[in-house]
Amino acid sequence: MQDYYPDWSYNSGKRPSDDRTYKLDVPVSDPSYGSYTEGSDGRWDYEEVVEIVVNKVLANTQYPDKYTFIPFNEPDGGNWYNTGDDATKPLFKDTFLTDWDNMYRLIQKIWNQYKNKTDGKANVHGAVFADHAIIAGPGDSSWRQNRSDAFLKHTKENGTLPDIFVWHELGKDSLKNYQSHYDAYRALEKKYGVDPLRINITEYGELRDMSVPGQLIQWQSMFEDTKVQAETAYWNYAGNLSDNMARANSANAGWWQFKWYGDLRGQRTVKVTPPSENKADSLQGIAAIDTTNKKATVLYGGANDNNADAVKNDGANIPVNVHLTGLDKVGLDGKVDVEVRENAFTAPDGVAATPRVVNVLSGVDVENGTLDVTTTSIDRYASYQLVVTPHQDRQISKDDASTGRWMQVTEAEDTALAGGAQAYTKTPWGDGWSYFMTSGNGDVGNFKKGATATWTVNVPEDGTYRFQVISGNVGFPGTNGVAVDGKNAGTITFGAELAMKSAAKWLYRGSGEVELQLTKGEHKIQLQGSSMDNTLDKFLLYQVSSAKGEDAVTYPATQFRLDGGARLSYETGTSGFADLAGGTASMFANIWNAGYQNLTIVYHAAKGSKMDLQVNGQSVSTITAAYDGLQSSTVTVAMSEGVNKIALTGAEGIRVREVSTARNAKADAGSVRLEAESLQLGGGAKVVNASGTTNASESKWVTGLGNQFETTESGADGMGDRTRVVTLDKNNTPSVISDNKGTLTIPAGKVPAGTYNVVVSFSNDAFIGRHDYNPQIVDLGLQVRAGSADGEELARGAFRYTYSDSNFLNRSLELTTDGGALVLGNWDPAGTGAGAVSWGVAPAIDSITFYPVVSGEVVSAVDANTLTGIKVSVKNTVIRLGDQPELVVSAQYGDNSELKQLTQDQYSVDGFDSNKLGEQTITVSYSENGVTRTAQVTVTVIDPDAVDYSKLNAAIGEAKKLQKADYTNSTWKVLQDALSNAESALSSKDQQTVDKATEELKNAIASLKKVAIVSQHPDGQDNSADSTAKTGVNTIAVFAVGAILAMLGAVLVWARYRGKAAD
Repeated sequence: MQDYYPDWSYNSGKRPSDDRTYKLDVPVSDPSYGSYTEGSDGRWDYEEVVEIVVNKVLANTQYPDKYTFIPFNEPDGGNWYNTGDDATKPLFKDTFLTDWDNMYRLIQKIWNQYKNKTDGKANVHGAVFADHAIIAGPGDSSWRQNRSDAFLKHTKENGTLPDIFVWHELGKDSLKNYQSHYDAYRALEKKYGVDPLRINITEYGELRDMSVPGQLIQWQSMFEDTKVQAETAYWNYAGNLSDNMARANSANAGWWQFKWYGDLRGQRTVKVTPPSENKADSLQGIAAIDTTNKKATVLYGGANDNNADAVKNDGANIPVNVHLTGLDKVGLDGKVDVEVRENAFTAPDGVAATPRVVNVLSGVDVENGTLDVTTTSIDRYASYQLVVTPHQDRQISKDDASTGRWMQVTEAEDTALAGGAQAYTKTPWGDGWSYFMTSGNGDVGNFKKGATATWTVNVPEDGTYRFQVISGNVGFPGTNGVAVDGKNAGTITFGAELAMKSAAKWLYRGSGEVELQLTKGEHKIQLQGSSMDNTLDKFLLYQVSSAKGEDAVTYPATQFRLDGGARLSYETGTSGFADLAGGTASMFANIWNAGYQNLTIVYHAAKGSKMDLQVNGQSVSTITAAYDGLQSSTVTVAMSEGVNKIALTGAEGIRVREVSTARNAKADAGSVRLEAESLQLGGGAKVVNASGTTNASESKWVTGLGNQFETTESGADGMGDRTRVVTLDKNNTPSVISDNKGTLTIPAGKVPAGTYNVVVSFSNDAFIGRHDYNPQIVDLGLQVRAGSADGEELARGAFRYTYSDSNFLNRSLELTTDGGALVLGNWDPAGTGAGAVSWGVAPAIDSITFYPVVSGEVVSAVDANTLTGIKVSVKNTVIRLGDQPELVVSAQYGDNSELKQLTQDQYSVDGFDSNKLGEQTITVSYSENGVTRTAQVTVTVIDPDAVDYSKLNAAIGEAKKLQKADYTNSTWKVLQDALSNAESALSSKDQQTVDKATEELKNAIASLKKVAIVSQHPDGQDNSADSTAKTGVNTIAVFAVGAILAMLGAVLVWARYRGKAAD
């Protein structure tokens, strides 16, 4: 709560007196509440500050029980009660302990007012309050044995015992001494009969540890061993998770390390025995067992040799063996899979790709509950995640060219340097509190115009590669040229980095990237110095293009966060898949460039099953299984640059094997990109033309949206952007111009109706005050309204500090529009409510790109190995009574490959009875990996010892229906003879005789000849003749011609005889 004061040390390090009169006699919601005037009012100023802070929190929070109140921060070291560890001085034993008691009781008093709704106090949400506020202390800057002893004794006796005991562990020595501090505190509790309190180390680590996964794991494991909570120290500035994220939304290696730590699940961690205990900068680890999902995870990192020379101890290329025991006791016996992922250090503002798989063991046997996994580390500053599961039904492999994730890395100091570039050796022990780690304990400086650094690499195949350089500069954007094999290959752009203090200048590093087209084989990649005069730390080369797509990354189910009942399944065919089971499976994907990604889900489900797909909290598609079994569905989704959360929800039985992302740049053609300077400007908005280097497109941007800060160029020369906001008082209240609100209007029709991922390219150099230890930088606000400045708010966002107004980053908003005009600005009132942070000022805007959230339709495909059908045939459709059919059964798969013939024990047969005579339909079923397919075939069962007259009787019946007059005499006689023989055969007991008579009768019927048309001559002669009865066009034609000739003949005969009569 002392952070209410604007600078460090609080109130210039002096305990306040009664110099101010705070306004407390109005409702908390009143904008004037908490303001002050100079002059005494009879109350200690800080007591009034505590009252203000507690009231503002408790009046407005929905979750009062989640707040912990810490009245004092580092009271022992420069903040009002500086006695070091001397607990006998009056400043501690009289002043501090009395102030503690008073603030403790004041906090509890206000808490009770809200809990009981007395004295006019009420929570705006109607929140329910517990019996007691959570209060923590003393908050010393390090472990203080004597002060802690006196504090615990005093608070126990006076009823002001904190709920959580707090101190800080900040120095390098804490890595070796913390355990003894913890033990000493627990001993004090026993000494005074205090039940064990929760412990929170509210600040830990140094600048050198932030963003460095191999360092962070040492702190995390140390606190996990003693089961205390802890928070990183706040060394630099707001908006980047204490240096553990990059740019506006991207992960650095520190982010991935915290993400891995947050992924640990299960009821308990397990004992980890490192090579050295309680030793600074050493190999350490954390391990956890998730019995629900049958998953063991080990996180480890740090210096992994015993080299006493801290500089030479860079940890590179030294094998680390992880020895696991007791796996059989937690369900990990038999055959298991192991995957090891590597999280390489990329500096505080350098983008870190999704960690790659660098070691795998597939289907290995756990013997007597033990397993050994050896992985060669690249760096003492990297961290590693080792995951053990039962053997899975997916192919696991290292990330290399075959998966589209080949990567190569080198230290800048190991490249060929020329033109004045100089390699420097660095030590991880650094310069006091203000040191930043350097990869490989070395870097390159004096990289000015004419300097070069050349890296010889050997790439595995033709294609696109991303060349990334970890670099530091002096606080402004800049570029370096890049050549490949002596030919210009473009430029690499670096954004501005923190450079407002000497500790950060050139050492607070980020990354720049450029894509290169390379052929398979060896190449020399050369980075060329410029006037930017940047330092170089590390070079990385990532594969971009592959058969799997551009920037393709696969996130298997074993990397998901599973909630709400979702769990890993180990059933045959879907072992290692995530069964959604009515819950949610989520994963975090790193995206290099904002725009469209082909998001592909591989899963096993019944046809018609449905999943809901969310990206960054927004539902983007309902996916319906198009097939039974293993299949994939691909959705083209607009995603933000940096970290994106992907979540799937669905019913029991939908089992997800993996989710993958791959860039779909062609779909970007469906987006709408607008340059800010081309749009309609109003109020204080204006176009700025860059006077120096910028990464803004067209070197122009728009500033002055919303209110405007009054600024001055008063920052230290040579320490980055000198722009500072003019302040009005010692509380650093900024001077704000609020009567000329700037707006940027996108005319109606520019953006069609729809829902969009809106990418805003922005800059923010708002710096309030002169304090460069924790700079008073400001998140600026931007809102989008429909139609006009008075229209409905469609979206809003906060935009972080970017070091310089010429340095632009990307941040995404979600927005739905009806196609009308859109107005951008900041309408929050300065200094209050939502404008308490931004003061109603908006960031500068370079461009705005509208991506429809989804492009195209869901594309589904059955897996090549999914059973799609079976084919059944029988060798003999007539089967003797008591015999079994000889079936031939084959399986067909999604890739339409050659049929696989099945053995009799692989399929089942239903609907056949070998003792039942007559025709039967057999149903054959075959199941594989949860998919069942069926087919049918018809057979006839006969009794070989019984005479079958059925066909003979049928033939006799057919013959008796025929008429003699329709056929020639000769063929009719043959029929009658065959019929007589057939009727005689009805009394035969010999099947062959019956079958022969049947055959002869059928042949006689078939041989019958139709009688031709008859013409009668005058002499009475019958001209009938045998004519074969045939069918078909030719027969009809012949018959027709014959009929016509016969008619003509009859007419001629009639005419002849008529003539004779006349004669």
